[in-house]
Amino acid sequence: TPLHLACQKNNENIVKYLVEQPSANVNTQNKNGNTALHLACQNKNENIVKCLIEKGANVNTQNKDENTPLHLACQKIMKTL
Repeated sequence: TPLHLACQKNNENIVKYLVEQPSANVNTQNKNGNTALHLACQNKNENIVKCLIEKGANVNTQNKDENTPLHLACQKIMKTL
Protein backbone atom coordinates (compact mmCIF):
# COMPACT_ATOMS: atom_id res chain seq x y z
CA THR A 1 0.00 0.00 0.00
CA PRO A 2 1.15 3.61 -0.23
CA LEU A 3 1.47 3.62 3.57
CA HIS A 4 3.75 0.57 3.50
CA LEU A 5 5.90 2.20 0.83
CA ALA A 6 6.14 5.47 2.77
CA CYS A 7 7.27 3.53 5.85
CA GLN A 8 9.84 1.59 3.83
CA LYS A 9 11.21 4.85 2.46
CA ASN A 10 11.16 6.55 5.90
CA ASN A 11 9.02 9.37 4.52
CA GLU A 12 7.48 10.83 7.67
CA ASN A 13 5.55 13.59 5.90
CA ILE A 14 3.80 11.14 3.57
CA VAL A 15 3.03 8.76 6.45
CA LYS A 16 1.46 11.60 8.45
CA TYR A 17 -0.60 12.64 5.42
CA LEU A 18 -1.76 9.10 4.63
CA VAL A 19 -2.87 8.21 8.16
CA GLU A 20 -5.12 11.28 8.20
CA GLN A 21 -7.09 10.10 5.17
CA PRO A 22 -10.60 8.73 5.90
CA SER A 23 -9.81 5.46 4.12
CA ALA A 24 -6.55 4.89 6.01
CA ASN A 25 -6.13 1.50 7.65
CA VAL A 26 -2.89 1.39 9.62
CA ASN A 27 -3.33 -2.34 10.26
CA THR A 28 -3.41 -3.55 6.65
CA GLN A 29 -0.96 -6.41 6.11
CA ASN A 30 1.16 -6.93 2.99
CA LYS A 31 1.87 -10.32 1.36
CA ASN A 32 4.41 -11.10 4.10
CA GLY A 33 1.94 -10.19 6.81
CA ASN A 34 3.78 -6.99 7.70
CA THR A 35 1.87 -3.90 8.71
CA ALA A 36 3.21 -0.38 8.29
CA LEU A 37 4.28 -0.61 11.94
CA HIS A 38 6.40 -3.70 11.22
CA LEU A 39 8.19 -1.76 8.48
CA ALA A 40 8.70 1.34 10.61
CA CYS A 41 10.21 -0.82 13.37
CA GLN A 42 12.48 -2.58 10.87
CA ASN A 43 13.70 0.83 9.72
CA LYS A 44 14.12 2.09 13.29
CA ASN A 45 12.04 5.21 12.59
CA GLU A 46 10.79 6.22 16.02
CA ASN A 47 8.71 9.16 14.75
CA ILE A 48 6.79 6.99 12.29
CA VAL A 49 6.33 4.28 14.94
CA LYS A 50 4.82 6.84 17.35
CA CYS A 51 2.58 8.27 14.62
CA LEU A 52 1.23 4.83 13.66
CA ILE A 53 0.59 3.81 17.27
CA GLU A 54 -1.24 7.08 17.92
CA LYS A 55 -3.46 6.25 14.93
CA GLY A 56 -4.31 2.82 16.31
CA ALA A 57 -1.67 0.51 14.87
CA ASN A 58 -1.83 -2.89 16.57
CA VAL A 59 1.52 -3.65 18.22
CA ASN A 60 0.58 -7.34 18.54
CA THR A 61 -0.12 -8.19 14.89
CA GLN A 62 2.01 -11.13 13.76
CA ASN A 63 3.53 -11.39 10.30
CA LYS A 64 4.09 -14.68 8.43
CA ASP A 65 7.20 -15.32 10.54
CA GLU A 66 5.08 -14.83 13.68
CA ASN A 67 6.97 -11.63 14.55
CA THR A 68 5.17 -8.65 16.01
CA PRO A 69 6.40 -5.09 15.50
CA LEU A 70 7.78 -5.25 19.05
CA HIS A 71 9.84 -8.34 18.17
CA LEU A 72 11.33 -6.51 15.20
CA ALA A 73 12.08 -3.39 17.23
CA CYS A 74 13.91 -5.46 19.84
CA GLN A 75 15.91 -7.29 17.16
CA LYS A 76 17.03 -3.97 15.67
CA ILE A 77 18.04 -2.61 19.07
CA MET A 78 20.03 -5.73 19.91
CA LYS A 79 21.96 -5.52 16.63
CA THR A 80 23.20 -2.07 17.62
CA LEU A 81 24.49 -3.17 21.05
